Amino acid sequence: MLFPTFEFAGFFLLVFIGFWYVFRRGRDRRLFLTVASYAFYAFWDWRFCFLLLGATAANYGFAALIGRSKEHLRRKLALILAVAANLLLLGFFKYWNFLALSLTGLSASASWGWSLPVLNLVMPVGISFYTFKNLSYVFDVYLCKLPPVQRFLDVVLYVSFFPQIASGPIVHAADFLPGVETAVTAGIEPGSKPIALDRATLLILSGLFKKLVFANFLSTLFVDSVLSDPLAHGTLENLIAAFGYSAVMYADFSGYSEMAIGAALLLGFETPANFNRPYVSFSVTDFWKRWHITFSSWLREYLYFSMGGSRFGKARTLAALFFTMVLGGLWHGAALTFVVWGMMQGLALALERGFDYGVSKSPVWWKGALQVFATFMFTTISWIVFRAPSLEAVGEWFRSLANVTTLPTVLSPTVAVLLALALAIQWYPDTARKKGFTLWVALPIPVKGLLTAGALVLLGIVSMSGVAPFIYFQF
Repeated sequence: MLFPTFEFAGFFLLVFIGFWYVFRRGRDRRLFLTVASYAFYAFWDWRFCFLLLGATAANYGFAALIGRSKEHLRRKLALILAVAANLLLLGFFKYWNFLALSLTGLSASASWGWSLPVLNLVMPVGISFYTFKNLSYVFDVYLCKLPPVQRFLDVVLYVSFFPQIASGPIVHAADFLPGVETAVTAGIEPGSKPIALDRATLLILSGLFKKLVFANFLSTLFVDSVLSDPLAHGTLENLIAAFGYSAVMYADFSGYSEMAIGAALLLGFETPANFNRPYVSFSVTDFWKRWHITFSSWLREYLYFSMGGSRFGKARTLAALFFTMVLGGLWHGAALTFVVWGMMQGLALALERGFDYGVSKSPVWWKGALQVFATFMFTTISWIVFRAPSLEAVGEWFRSLANVTTLPTVLSPTVAVLLALALAIQWYPDTARKKGFTLWVALPIPVKGLLTAGALVLLGIVSMSGVAPFIYFQF
């Protein structure tokens, strides 16, 4: 069930009415949202609901064991068991076939005569995201950021919460779980916080526009056709397609995140922002403070710091940065392209830290503009590696840049305008956004309703038939 569909709209309307107008006790609302989240997940494959529940129950038990243990050794052992169990689950679905093919090939080349079976596995939707949420809960209990939660239902709701289950944002347990009681008693207890309807509406409309217009049109009309066969196209089209994929990545993923944040807001749950104009970053370090913020903060707090962070000298810090991003790349899937992408990011972060490059933007405007351009070019090239099915396909794209005499065949004025607009929204300043939001809030409710309905009708008219899955659903 995808967000920008009538199917999801009907589902969410039923959940919204049930949450606010049918169930009027916190306990009932907890149970209702949990059942709704599992129903949402079951639309993909109901069998994986048992896997989701089993993984949640196991981590609830690990966290309870850590919380009850007073001895450091027992706490550490419980943490190691929790990490191992989660990695085995994730590794089985995401990496088994890659490992089996690699080891079988090694065995054949060495004439060892053994092989591992390749399994016909269906990867559960969102397994990477809910594994990270499960680990976040265990880590936060271990780090004493959060006591073990007594209500098992709260942990089940945290892990399965339907606006976040498929592709995040990866909300940390210490941020989500303390707010459950406030969210489920909103409108019941005196003085409870009202729904952030204005912010939620704008987030959802913005997310829909990014996905249905920028991401879908740029992918279908231009990017996919060029990057699927780069050698058949010229230098100009391949360069513009690379910029187009950068725009598609941002529009698709930030659009999903905004819809997820907006849907959660309508149910009373605050979610941290996941993007902040990442393509105006002046360094790769700055980029990772703006791109997929909940993922980068997860890597920083639970991987980078556990490797020592910046506490044990520069060499240890640079190594921690590099290997954190390599593991972050491997998290996306069992492919050499993801490993190389992670190595590129890790090496860039380590070099910037080593030379203190990513500290601040140059006050000289043209030097600052060069920093932003260089960072965007590096990011764009890294997205080519990220998207490619193999390293050979990456090589094909680079070789296609020599096709200087091949004229454009797919690029059109419509694509050029859409791409320019998709990248231009990165430069829309925060002050202007705040002013626009203030103007929106000041409008009478009937006017807001008419404008919202008009925007939805317009999106329905201009959007393509059918909705492509979000890019990050594959992870």
